[in-house]
Amino acid sequence: MRSLLFFAALVFAASALAQDSASISLLKDNGLRFDSDGFSIKVKLQVQFRLTVQDERGNTGSGVRATNGRDFANFRVPHARLWLTGHIFDPAFQYRVRLNFANPASDMIELAAFRWALIRAVNLNAGQHKLPFDWEQLVPPDELQFIERSYANLTFAQGFAKGIWIDGQVTRWIRYSGGIYNGVLRAQDDFRNKDNQLTEDTFSAIIDNELMVALRLETHPLGDVAYGTNDLRPEAEREQFIFAAGLGGNWFTSNLNNPDLRGDTGAFATGSGRSRVGQSTVAVTADAHARFYGAALDVAIYWRHTEFSNRGINTYRVNNKAGIGDLTDWGWSIEASYYLGFFPLSVAARVNHVDADEFWGADATLAYTRTRSRAIRPDGTEAGMGVNWYIHGDRIKASLDVNYVSQQLAFSYRSGTRLAGVYNQPPVRKGQLGSNPPNSDYNVLWIVRLQLQWLF
Repeated sequence: MRSLLFFAALVFAASALAQDSASISLLKDNGLRFDSDGFSIKVKLQVQFRLTVQDERGNTGSGVRATNGRDFANFRVPHARLWLTGHIFDPAFQYRVRLNFANPASDMIELAAFRWALIRAVNLNAGQHKLPFDWEQLVPPDELQFIERSYANLTFAQGFAKGIWIDGQVTRWIRYSGGIYNGVLRAQDDFRNKDNQLTEDTFSAIIDNELMVALRLETHPLGDVAYGTNDLRPEAEREQFIFAAGLGGNWFTSNLNNPDLRGDTGAFATGSGRSRVGQSTVAVTADAHARFYGAALDVAIYWRHTEFSNRGINTYRVNNKAGIGDLTDWGWSIEASYYLGFFPLSVAARVNHVDADEFWGADATLAYTRTRSRAIRPDGTEAGMGVNWYIHGDRIKASLDVNYVSQQLAFSYRSGTRLAGVYNQPPVRKGQLGSNPPNSDYNVLWIVRLQLQWLF
């Protein structure tokens, strides 16, 4: 793969130089650009080198709940990205490719999209891109204020998606993006999209009658607010107050194969192996963003609701609150930062929270309890502070952040010892099923990250 990419780059460069009007330029911001009649390519490389120290507090003792032994300190290269952007034949025919060599081969392609820029109000797109659901996910990875996106965002974000979509801008008031996508179920207990892997046109437990529709609307009434979580505008521009607001939503439906979560009354498996349980999830987010003289404020709320359905001869019923009937999660995030200006340094603080739905389930004797003590993931609260030193703008940037994460535990819906987490797999609640949720156990993390980023 890498050899092919290198060879392709040489071919592009040779074809560009072979024409009289060809030119090569080193961009002032980032990257290298080749231009010729009917063709252009911009190449940019991002590398991040990171030290993470994670200390897990609480849940001491012996057995599966003794989590303090999982503390760690680790150097790694989390991202080594290569951007290829430009146009072919005509400036209206645009392409964008982004590869991450730190990912496994099946996940190496992050972006691969073709855009036909018809007019400002209507542009046709096809391929794979970052689903435009919420603002924080749309922030370029080299321009984040914190080293990682927030706990709330990582719980609700829809990731990368393959499909067709249209986008555009109607006056300065409305920007939009809407499309139809594959939709690939993230997990059999995680009802979000995760469609970044290379997949074939075959029926499987991963590709099974799934569909997703997404829409995002934005308004920038006082001027364009760039995707980011800071205000790094030049001195002359920072005096202007600018504001933006957005609304994103998507509907995702698929089959579900998880008998521990939702049962099937059919006595025999289907001939095709297809599940007789379906899920339909609606997710909505609203966000607002203000910038003024180096200060930035970003606020977001999230809401997600999942309904389960029977198919075929399945007549499963949730009687007497026996098991999960539906699932509703919500969360919020606030992040603020300030760029000093006289010194290339920014400071930031954030707090966010996720309220994960609890539901009824069976106890150890398979008798149903009327107390909502089961859950897929814990409730979580994150608070953090971060510092960025722009040694050479975003091109060479040193970052440090410190984050405190508290997770309120629940009982797993199955007989496992772990819940779904963001930074770890937290243990299940200690005690008897049916205990009062407000008095449940907590799993606490301290996470310190130090990162050096360089771009070319």
